[in-house]
This record gives sequence, structure tokens and C-alpha cells, in this order.
Amino acid sequence: MQPFCGSAAAQKQDVLALPSSNTLFTSNHIPDGSQTLVSTEWRQGLLLENILPLDSSKKGTVKQPEIAACIMEETGANSSVSPFGCIAEISRDIHITLGMLDKEDNEGKENIYSSLATIIQNNDNLNTSAIQRMIFHASKDMRSNDASREIRMLAGEVLVCLADHEFNSVMDEIQRHFKILELPDEFTVLALAELATSHVSESIPFMTMTLLTMQTMVRFAEEEKMKKAFCMALENFSKAIFKYINHWEEFPYPKMNASRLSDKIYMLFRFIMDKWTTNMTHEINQAIIKAHGPAVALLFHREDLQEFAMHHVSWLLNQYKDIETNFYVTQSLKQLLAAAYLYEVYIPKNTKRAIFTVLHQQICDTSESKVKENENEAVQCFLILVRSNTADLLEFFEEQVRIGSEDIRVGTFSFLRSAISADEPKLRDYVTIIERTVKLVMDDCSIKVRLSTLSLIQSMCDKGYLEASEGWQLIEYIFFQFAFSGRNLVDPIKPTIQENLMAENSVLEMTIKVLQGLDPLVNGMPQVLWPKLLTFVVPMEYTGVLPYLFNILRILLMAEEKKQHADESRALVVSAGPVKLPSAQQLLARLLVIAVLASEGLPCGTAAVGLLKNLSSIIHPNLIELWKELIPQLLLPLEGNCYKVTLWEEMLLEILRESLWKINDKNWSIQLTHEFMQQMGAYYNTSLEKKFLWKALGTTLSCCQDVNFVTAQLKYTLLNASQLGDQREGTVSILGYCAKNHMDIVLKVLKEFQADRKSFASRCKSILYGKKILTKIDLMAIYGFVALQSPKRQLLPIVEKDIVTEVLNLYTSSCQILGMTVLNKNMDLQMSFTKSITEICIAIRDTEELLNFNFTSKEVLLGHMLDLIREEPLDSLASPVRWKALIAIQCLSKLKPQLPINDNLNILEESLRSLVLLPHLTQLIEDGQTAEDKAHIQFLYGRSMDALGKLMRTLVWSSQDPEECHEMFNLLRIWFVSSKEWERERALQICSKALTSSNESPERFKMGPLLGLFAPHCGDTLPTIRLWAADAVIGLLYLKDLPQETEKLRHLQEGLQSTDNHIQLWIVSNMAKIVSKYIPNGEILAFLEESLDGMENLNSECSKACSVWVITILKEVGATLEKELLDILSSIYRHMPILRLKEQNFNFVLQAITQIANFHLEAVVCNLLNKPLPFDRDIKALWKALAEDSSSNTQLLRALMDKLESGLENDIAEPETIAVACAIYEVVSTGIHIKESYAELFYLLLKLISYTLGQKMPTPTSNDRRRALQQGQRHQEGDPCRFSTNTLRCVQNQAIKEGLAKESDEGDNLWNLLSSPHSHHIGVCVLARSLVTWQQDVMIGIMQYMFSSLSSTSENLRITGTAFFSELMKEPLLWKQGNLREVLFVIDQSAWDTNTTLRQMAIRGLGNVAIGSPQKVKKNKQMLLETVIRGLYHLTRTEVICESLKALKKILELLTDRDVSFYFKEIVLQTRTFFEDEQDDVRLTAFFLFEDLASLTGKRWKMFFTEEIKKSMISFVLHLWDSNPKIGTACRDALAACIPFLGIQDLHALLDRFVDCQEMPKDKEFFGDLCMKLAKKNQDLLWILHTHTFAYFNSSWEGIRSGAAKLTDAIIQNVTPQFLEMLDREQLDSCLQALREDPCVSVQIAAEAAMQTFLRRCREIGNRS
Repeated sequence: MQPFCGSAAAQKQDVLALPSSNTLFTSNHIPDGSQTLVSTEWRQGLLLENILPLDSSKKGTVKQPEIAACIMEETGANSSVSPFGCIAEISRDIHITLGMLDKEDNEGKENIYSSLATIIQNNDNLNTSAIQRMIFHASKDMRSNDASREIRMLAGEVLVCLADHEFNSVMDEIQRHFKILELPDEFTVLALAELATSHVSESIPFMTMTLLTMQTMVRFAEEEKMKKAFCMALENFSKAIFKYINHWEEFPYPKMNASRLSDKIYMLFRFIMDKWTTNMTHEINQAIIKAHGPAVALLFHREDLQEFAMHHVSWLLNQYKDIETNFYVTQSLKQLLAAAYLYEVYIPKNTKRAIFTVLHQQICDTSESKVKENENEAVQCFLILVRSNTADLLEFFEEQVRIGSEDIRVGTFSFLRSAISADEPKLRDYVTIIERTVKLVMDDCSIKVRLSTLSLIQSMCDKGYLEASEGWQLIEYIFFQFAFSGRNLVDPIKPTIQENLMAENSVLEMTIKVLQGLDPLVNGMPQVLWPKLLTFVVPMEYTGVLPYLFNILRILLMAEEKKQHADESRALVVSAGPVKLPSAQQLLARLLVIAVLASEGLPCGTAAVGLLKNLSSIIHPNLIELWKELIPQLLLPLEGNCYKVTLWEEMLLEILRESLWKINDKNWSIQLTHEFMQQMGAYYNTSLEKKFLWKALGTTLSCCQDVNFVTAQLKYTLLNASQLGDQREGTVSILGYCAKNHMDIVLKVLKEFQADRKSFASRCKSILYGKKILTKIDLMAIYGFVALQSPKRQLLPIVEKDIVTEVLNLYTSSCQILGMTVLNKNMDLQMSFTKSITEICIAIRDTEELLNFNFTSKEVLLGHMLDLIREEPLDSLASPVRWKALIAIQCLSKLKPQLPINDNLNILEESLRSLVLLPHLTQLIEDGQTAEDKAHIQFLYGRSMDALGKLMRTLVWSSQDPEECHEMFNLLRIWFVSSKEWERERALQICSKALTSSNESPERFKMGPLLGLFAPHCGDTLPTIRLWAADAVIGLLYLKDLPQETEKLRHLQEGLQSTDNHIQLWIVSNMAKIVSKYIPNGEILAFLEESLDGMENLNSECSKACSVWVITILKEVGATLEKELLDILSSIYRHMPILRLKEQNFNFVLQAITQIANFHLEAVVCNLLNKPLPFDRDIKALWKALAEDSSSNTQLLRALMDKLESGLENDIAEPETIAVACAIYEVVSTGIHIKESYAELFYLLLKLISYTLGQKMPTPTSNDRRRALQQGQRHQEGDPCRFSTNTLRCVQNQAIKEGLAKESDEGDNLWNLLSSPHSHHIGVCVLARSLVTWQQDVMIGIMQYMFSSLSSTSENLRITGTAFFSELMKEPLLWKQGNLREVLFVIDQSAWDTNTTLRQMAIRGLGNVAIGSPQKVKKNKQMLLETVIRGLYHLTRTEVICESLKALKKILELLTDRDVSFYFKEIVLQTRTFFEDEQDDVRLTAFFLFEDLASLTGKRWKMFFTEEIKKSMISFVLHLWDSNPKIGTACRDALAACIPFLGIQDLHALLDRFVDCQEMPKDKEFFGDLCMKLAKKNQDLLWILHTHTFAYFNSSWEGIRSGAAKLTDAIIQNVTPQFLEMLDREQLDSCLQALREDPCVSVQIAAEAAMQTFLRRCREIGNRS
């Protein structure tokens, strides 16, 4: 809306604030400003299937959120549809939806209309037919009395929304139902009213007709709802017409007659006011009030109706009744006031007064039920009145404030503040009235009034509403209120109530806020403020506002300085009229004292310093240039920082000193001294300002050239010390700082004072007047500080004579009772004495560089200090004497002459005991009675520890002998291993203090031992111990001047506060990495020794940290420790027996050795191998630890294998070689992978076993025995072969795990076989069978290594190799991949060796060729047969014969009769000879072989073989019941194979019994049946059996003898008489008689039975003959 151009009315137009039109239809209508413009491409229709429920029972339950969701979903889904298509779809959906309106219940219709309104508002292009249908349905439902009120409202809203698309159609539809003399529907009227405000431009052409029609209707309105509707219509029509009248040029059609329109409004308004305002209801009243303002505002535009309109203002003012109504009244009043201002309507005085009164009541209302909106509307009304009736309104306000109450004053000032903030132009012309009004309440003590006044003054200052003549009182009011509230808080007028205190605090905060936001450069403010503001600088009651006051002054002075540079005006005049300004000395004294607060970071301190620079010309002209140079340098470091108090004070005092020298005015300095004395009582005794004030006073006196004045002032100070507040500290500061330039005067005054004090008259005077005089303790303190501040070159010649002597005299005299010297327990005396001595020492120390001065009183004073320390209790820490005495001892220790080392050790030991032996800090603190006492104890503890650390640092580094330095640290060793945590903490804290910030160590000082002492505690139980330990370690690096490394360690140190042990150890490891770079190799051993000693005595946490330190350092520097290696290893071995007692510590040892081995593996291995055998458990653990280190275990195994190989080069096994085998056992037992080295390792160990067969371990010497044994360990005799076998066994177990070998078929017996000289070859064979042939690479490797053993000079090794390959010969895969052909010929040669075991293994190997490579057998059959058959003739060793038989059996299975025909006879004959061999294996193999020979018998040898069978028949028959069942079975099989050669097939039936019967058939029955059949079939064979039986009567086997007897019984029983007569009866009888005497009962029985049979048959023959 554009205002009228350039007219006065345009400015007035801005005050018009007509409220927006009321929402006539309560619905979900979206205002135009908040609507979301939706693209026409979006589909906004309502799909019936998504809106209406399918279930008829749920008809009419469509929810608006569901519809909205559906619309949004479809909109998003169809975002790519073309606009025309989208419009068509929306229109179709609208038609469908409208068709369902009649079918829906009320709830469904509400949802549909709400959604339709949303669609209409969000779519610009709607189909005309859809719009017409919606107009029809909405109009019908809006007017339907059957529909609910909610539906009618929603329908009306839809109708109004449709006007955006088809206004004329909508207006036509409504006008059709708005007829003259017919009372319309309520919602028709509301729709017209809504259209009038929402479519002003389109509605105005219809307005005349509408108003005319409405005139004919209002008289028929009887119902309340119709009256309300007409009132709303009047309100909206008035607003629309008002807008048209004031902006007609913006409308698109020609200007209409505004008078005609206002006439109609006038008629309607008059009718309503005349007819409806009597007996009206509350709701009608509100409706009329809402319409009243717009209607009257419209009528004001016509001069002829202004009087009429003004007449009805009084009615509106009388409507202030209740909270809700008041708001609408004020709102209407605002509209008509705005119109009155716009049209310059005259408001009568009485009416104006009434308006002022009612509006004033609204803004001053303090009731709880007041409405904030109503108050805001009232303020807007007053703002309009300020523009139109400024003078009258301010006079009204002044009158109300003068006679009004607290609420009226607060409300009035609140509005004035708003008006000033609104910056109304006319208000600035009446500033004096506003100031006069404010001054009326300056005496009001009400908190609310004071706060409101301060707020108003703040606004006036911000906007420049102050005049130079009257405004100062308002500024004074701000400061007076601050002081007033401050006094009330300290000494309140009213009883102390929390609410009152809070209120006063709020005033304080408000004054500070006002001053904080005060802009002194606002128009007119500099003239008001300067220089009167200086009056608030000096008074103490304004101290709280000094930061803001200083800021204001600074801004004023800086602005003036800019003006001076630009020559814009003259300087500010230092004239305040009736206001008394402070003097230059007052300003300087005050600003200097306040400036000291900058050291605490307070802004006022910094501001005071800056203000000094700006006020230099006012304080003294001579200071301008000086302060321009000095003060900026002083301010520069303060930007973002704050100095330490002492340093900052010295800087300020230096400026004061330079300034006084620059001024060079004795009287000026004297006046400044008086001013300092005047301000002395304004500060608290303990405040920083008071302490600085003493120093400033002393400095001023030191710069004063008037000796008489200085002397008099010093005497006055000593005599009236109590006036200073703290008399001791005050006099000490004043006299001390005065001594900087007047030392002689100060000492002279002190001596005179002491002399005068001794006089009787002086003491009586002090008692009489009750004056508190200075004591000896005070004087000691003064002497000490005077020495500290005195010029150094003047001090040394007189210090002992005039100062130290005086102090000692004062102290000793205080310790005398009846002429006897005792230790005075007065703590004040002791503290003053120690402090005085400390200050004297510091003073001497500062000048020692200039002059070579020997302090002769040093030992005496040290004795006094040690006495003080000894007298302090060791169970409490309530006194600071111990702390101060330690400081004094430290200062004395720095002075010459130096004491002997023993004296220093005694001093340090006494000092350490006084603190370290104290109970835990918590227990010490508990001794305090109050919280303050406990805090004091904690403070004393911290300072005492700090002093002790500094003392130790002084004593340690006072000597240039590194051994003496280490002696100092050794004093603390006893506490490092203390079981009390706090003692360890204190010891480390002291060491940390001694090392930190020290860079004066001797040249040959060793850090290694101290590092080993401190480092373990980095992992101690308490975080504080860990931090101090880390500090001590950092201190060691600080000695080497390594700032970057120390900074890294500091950063790591913070993490030691963590309770996570893993984090602690990680930090310890990183610290060790840094430190390790700077430990000399020569100190590593010392570090290690200390660490190992610590691990033996410290707790587990420290031990763990210690191990991390050592391991990390060894890891970092281990490569450079070649020279120290043996010593390091020896040290570790020496501590192992004790460290083993704790598993954690022993694990550390293992890790340490492992780390060393990573760099020096060869040396470590050699060192360990030199340990005596058998290895003890510690050495075994070390080997295992080395093997478990993945980084070096492969190298370790390789190194051991190399040593093993070199040890076996001479075909003997030395003890060192056995040690290597034992080491390999420990290494491999850890599970190390051996695949790559398995072949070689297998060969070497097998070779070692062969060398050690039957070997005994040399007996160790007594010393070796003692070293090898440990507590609880029993010595065992060593067996080298057993050691070697165990190692190979371990290797095999690991190989089995890795799939390189398999379990042995002999189990654990394998290793017994292997280690025994008698069964070693058998064990080798079993071992060879445990290898897996599919690991071809491994097997080939083993074969390559083992091949050399076949030709070794060692017979044992040849046996081992031959036995090994004898088993491999039966592996077909190895024949294909390996070179066994050469092995075959070597073994063949070995079969001719003289060693029977070697021959046995060779023959076995030849036999196994038949299994592994049958083709080789056929190819080399002659060689094999000759070699094996030769073995059958080795009668001394049945093992060779057995192997030969087995080999022959294997070979013959592959050959034909033609292949063996040449050797057949020899083989058969030799085989038969072993049927009766005593060895089961020989017999068994012989029977097996004979069976195979039966199958190889060709025609050539058939007769020969048949005869051999007959000869062997007795063996077959008797051995069927051999003691070895396997032999019996073999005999049966062999007999079965031979039966065909005998031609007696019936014998097969007999043999079948052995198969068919579950039990073994009885031999007697079998023999009987056999002989029966032979007697029938082959008498010759039976006779052969008989003749061969005699040989078995003398057999060593009982079974054979018994069988022979039984067989003889069967033969005799079945033989024919002819054959019986041919028997040699005498021989048979003698044999049987002999058997009857056999020791075996079974033989006796069999022999007896045979004898009886023999006798019976003999009788039968005799009877026949």
C-alpha cells in the first residue's frame, strides 16, 4: 500500500493501524502470506477410493489428515504430469467428490469442505465447470438450516475462497440471496463481509447496492446472531470503504462518490447506536464495540459528520468494563484516534482529558488479570496522542506523577520510555518537561519507581534527551542510586528480608546496566558529563561502577583528543561550576590504587591505567610526555592477560617513582603522601588495594627529597602503626619501600625507635594510653624487608652488623626466660624470624655476583632453622613453621661458604624426615576443626613440599661431584619402596622438584640409575604418584637441555591420570621411546640394575611399568649394546631366582632377553648354551620365550640348527651339542612352525641320537651343580641320547600337527626303542614309517640329508641310515620321486657288512624293494637273491636270518619258478633248517616262505620238493600246536600247500578242522586220524614220520616233546604189524622211558600213553606169533 505522495497526510497515514479483518468462518483457512504455492502440475484432487471408506458401516468417517496425506501423495506421484492433464484430473476428482456430498454425514462433509478449501487456495487454474459446481454446493450448504453450523461455516469459507477464481460468480450467487426487505441468512451476511475485506477492489462497485439493501434489512434483525452478523458487516464494510477513500488512486476504475458510501455507513451506524445499544447482551456489545472504531474512523473523513462521530466517542470510553471488552475498546479507540490525527479532527478538552484518563488507567493497571495486548494497544494510542497533543499529554503525565502512587509513576515512566525509544520528533521539543517530571520522583524510595526511573534515564541518555543545565541531576541520580542500594545491602533500613535484598540487588544491576550502555557522545551528553563525572572517581562508595565510569571518561577524553587533532574546537574546560572536583593528588592516588586490580584481570584496573594516560595533563603537565611513553608499554601486555600481582605492583610503583622524579616538586610529593594517608581507611586491611597503598606510600617517601619530612613521617608511622590497619604488614611495606632510597634514614629511625622503646617512660606511656605498639616480632619482619629492598651495594657492608645481628638479638631475647635460652613455641615469632632470615639471604644472594661475600652467620642460622624443624610434630601439619624454615634453609644453602657433603646430607635428611614421615594428607586434613583449617593444612602441605623440593635441588646441584649428587638422591631410596603410597608420592614429588627447571648438573652426572629409580613409579597405584614420577623423568631430560622432548613428555604425562591400566602402559611405553634416545650406552646397565632391584621390591603395578620401560628401551637401543651385552645378561640371570617368585616379573625377564635377542641373537644363544645341563627351569623358560617371539623364532631355530650341524662334524656329540638339542626341544615345544627346516632338523637330530647311543653325560662340577639347581629342584643324571630323543620326539609331535608326519604305530614305545642301543635300528624303522609320503618335498629333503649317513664313518650312523632307508624302500611314491636306485646298491653293499645289525637292516631294505618297486626286483633279481640267500647262512644272529627269510618271501612273490630255478634248491634246503629255530619269527617266516616255495615249484624241482616235504612233514605236524598260534596257522597253510605234492587228498579234510572248528582240535585225535589215513594211503610217509620223531623227543619245547610222544603213540597204534616189527624197539623203549621221567607232567602222560600203546602192540604181535 503506497502512501499519498508528498502530502502531510502521507506522514499521518503511517499511524493508521487498522486491524486486519476478522476471520468470519472458523476453519482451516490458510492466510495468503503463509500459503504454499503449489505447481499446477501437481495433482490436488481427491480420489474417492482414497477418501471414502469402503465399509458402509464406516460411512462418513473421512479424516482431514488422511485427505491431506492423500493429496500430498498424489501430488508427489504426479509431479511430472502436464498442466492440462493435471487440471482435468483435479476437476474430475472435484466433480466426483461433490457428487458424494449428499451421501456423507456431517463429519465427512466437514473433511471434504476443509480439503476443498485447501485445493482452491493452492491452485490457480481450476476448471470453470468445477468452480460453478462448487459455488452451487457451497452456497446451498451455507444457507441450509439442516446443516450443522460447522458445515455452514466451512461451506462459506469455500465460497469466499472461490472468489479468487470467479469473483463475479460468487458475488452474483450471494447477491441473489441478499434481497431488499428480506432478512437474509446469517452466513450470507458473513460471506459478504468477508468478501469486502478480502477483495476490496472488486467489492467496492457492489458496496452501494449492498449497503442500501442492508439498510432495509437491519430493522428486521431480532435474533442475536443476525445482529452480530450485521455488526461484523458494518465493521468490514467500514474498513473496506476507509481503505478505498484513502487509496482510491490505486483502484482500477474511476473514483466513486465517497460521500454516498459514507452516508450509508452513517445511516447503519446511527441505527445500530440508537436501537441496539440499549438492553444489549455482552456479545452484541462486543460486536458493536468492534464496529464502532472503523465506523467512526470512516465518518471522521467528513467534516459534517465529525461532530456526530465525536459525540459517540464518549459512549466508547464508557465501555471499559471487563478484561475482554477493554481490549476491543482500546483497539477501536486506537483506530478513531489514528483517523482523528489523519484528518486533524479537533478533540474537545473534556473528551481529550477523558481519553488520557482511561488510557492512563490501562497502562498503570497492575492487577494480575490485566491483558498485555490491551496495554500494548493503549501505548499505541498514547503514541498517536504524542504526535497530536504532545504538550497536553506531558502536562497530564507531570500532574499524575506529582500526585500519583507507585503504580502510576511506574506506568507513566514506562510509557515515556517507550515514547522516547520510538523517537517521536515532537517529544524532543519538550525535554525540559520530561526532566522536570523525572526529578519529581528522585526522593521516592520505592524499588519499582527507582528501577523505572533508571530505565527512563537510560532511554533519555541513549536518545540524547538531556540538557546541559538540567540533565546532570539525572546522571547524579544514577550514581546516588548505586551508592544508596550499596548502603542498604550493607546496613539496610528495613529488616533484612530476602526479597528486599533481591530488590536492592536489582537496583544495583540496573544502575550498572545504565552506565554500561551509556553513550557519552550522544548529542549534548559531553557537556552534561564533563568534567563533573570526575567527582565520582575518588569516593569509595562508587567503586563498583568504576569500570563503567572509567570507560565513559575514556571515551570523552579520546573524543576530545580527536577534536584537538582536527582543530575542531577547543579543549574541554575543566570547570564543573558548583560541583567540587577532586585534586590531582586525589585522582593519582585513587587511580593508582585501582590500577593494581588489573593484576587480577579486573577491567576497572586496566581502565584506571588507561585513564591515567588521558588525565596526564590534569594531574600534572610534566607527566604528559612521560606517560605517553610509559603507560602504553604498561598496557600492551595486559591485552588478554594479567600479570602476577607482585610484578604488576612493581611496574605501577616504578611509574609512580618515575612520575615523582619527573614532577620534582617536594610539596607535590608531600601532598600526595598526605592523600595516601587520607585514603588509608577506605580499604579493607586484607584487600589488594590496601596492601598496594602501603607500598605506594613507602615509594612516595623514598622519592621525597625532604629528609626531615621523611624522618618525621617514618617515626609517625612506627608510633602510630595501629592506624595502618595491619600494623606489621603496613610498617614493613612503608619502611621497606622507603629504604630503596633512604636506607640510612630507615635504619636510624629503627634504632632510635628500639632505644626509645626500651625506656621505662615509653612503656608506661603506651600502657597508659592503651596504644598498640610494635613488638620484637614486628621489628624482625621490618629488618628483613628493609634488607630485601635496600640498595645492594650499600647493604653488604652493613648487613651482618646492623641487620643480622639485630634480628638474632631480637630472636634470642624473645627466647630467654629468666636469663635462660629456651625454644620459644610462639609461632608468630618463629615465622617472623624465618621470614626475616629468608629475606636477608635473598638480598645477599642478589648481590653475591657483584661481590665475593662470605656469610659468616650461615652455620648459626642453619642451626636455628634445623632446631625449628626438629621441634615440629611428625603427626600433624597445623603450623607453617616447617615450611618457612625449609625456605630459609634453602636460601642459606645458596650462600657462601659451601658446607661439606656430610653436613649437607644431614640437613637434607632432617628436612626429608620432617615431611615424608607425616601421615597421609587426608589424615592431616581431618585434624582441622573447620573447613578453613582443612584448606589451610592442605595449603601448608603443598607449599612445604614445594619448599623441600627446592631445598633438595639447591643441595644436590651445589656440588660438582656426580657421586655426591647421587648420594643426595639415595637418601630417598628407602621411601621409594615404602608400602605407604603417600610416602612414595612425596619422595617422587621431591625428586621432581629437584630435577625440574634445573640445568646445572655436573658434567659426568649419570641419568641411568635415577631413571631406573623413578621410571617404575609411572605405573604406580595413585595418579599423583604416576604424575610426579613422570615429572622426575622429565626433569632428567631437562638436565640435558632437550626442550622439545620434554614438551612431548609433558603432553604424554597428562594421560597418566587415567585409571585404565592399558592407557597407562601405552603412555609409559611412549615415554620410554623418547627417553631411550638420550641414555648413554654406558648407563643402560645401571638403569637395568636399578629397574631389576625395583622389581624385586616394588608392587605389581610398578613392576609392570618397570618392565615396559626396560623392554621399550632395550627395543629402541638394543642394537647398540654389543659391548654391554654380557654384563646385561649376567645382571638379568642374577636376578632371575628372585624375580621367578612373581610370574609377572619373570615374564618381564623373558621379554627382556627376547628383546636383546632381536638384535644380538647369536650372542644370546651362545650365552644360554653355556648354561649347565640339564637346563634349569629358568633357562628353559628363556628358550621358550625366545621361540615365542615371532620376529626372531625362525632365526633362532636356524642358529641352533647351524650350531647342531657344526657340533656333529667330528662324528661325536660334545656336551655343547647336547645343549643345542635341549634348546631345540624348548624352542620347538612352543609350537614354532618347522616345515621349512623339518627335513634338516630331522636328519641332524637322528644323527645326534646315533652318536649319543650309550653315551653318558659328564658329571658336573660342584659349582656347576649349584648353579643348575634351584630351590625345590632335584638333580638328575643326564642321558645325552635321551635328551636327543626327546628333542626329536618334540619335533615329530610338531610335525604331526603341521601334517608333515603321522602318529607312530608303536606309540610312545618308539622313543624307548630309538634311544636304546639294542633297539635303535627298530626305532628308526618305526620312525621312518611315521613319515608321510605325500609330503614329497619334505621326504625328498630328508632322503637327501639321510643319504650321506649310508656311507658315514660312524657305524651307528650307518645303521641309522640303513634302517631308515630300509623302511622307505617299500614306498612306491618315493621310488618315483626319490633317487632310491643308488640307495638300493648302497644297501646291497651294506648287506655284506660285518655288523649284523647293519646287515639285518640292509636285508630288510632289500626285501622292502619288492613292495616299493616290484620292477626293480625283477631287474635286479640275481643281486637281490644272492645277497638275501647269503643272509640265511648267518648262523650267529637269527635276526639276520629272519630278515633274510622275510626278504626272500617278499622277493619270491614277484618272481616265477624260472626266475629262481637256479637258487630254488638252496632256498628250500636253507628254509627247512629254520623250522625248528628257537626264534618264533624265524620259524614263522620259514613256514611262510616254504608255503610260497610250494607255489614256485616247477617240474624240474617237483620231485625234489616232494622229498623235502616228506622230510619236513614231522615239523608241519608237530608245529600245528606251536606255542605261537601264528606259527600253527602258518604250518597249516604250508601243509595245505604241500599236500598236493604227496598225493593224499584226504589230508585236506583233516586240515579243514582247523578252519571249521571253533576250538583248536586235540592233537592226539588229529595225530590218530592222520596216522590212520597214512597207514592206509602212504605207509612210507608214516614210516618217515616215525623215524623223524626221535629227533623231537629231546626238544627244548615241552609242547614239541609232548606232541612227539603223542604222534609216536598214534603211529604205533596205526602202523601195520610188518612195520611194527621193523621198529627199533630198544631205541623207542629208551626214548619213551626217558620221556616218562620228563619234568613236564603233560610229557609224562603222553609218554606213558605211548608206552602203553607200544607194549600193547608188542603183546599183540607176540600173541599172533
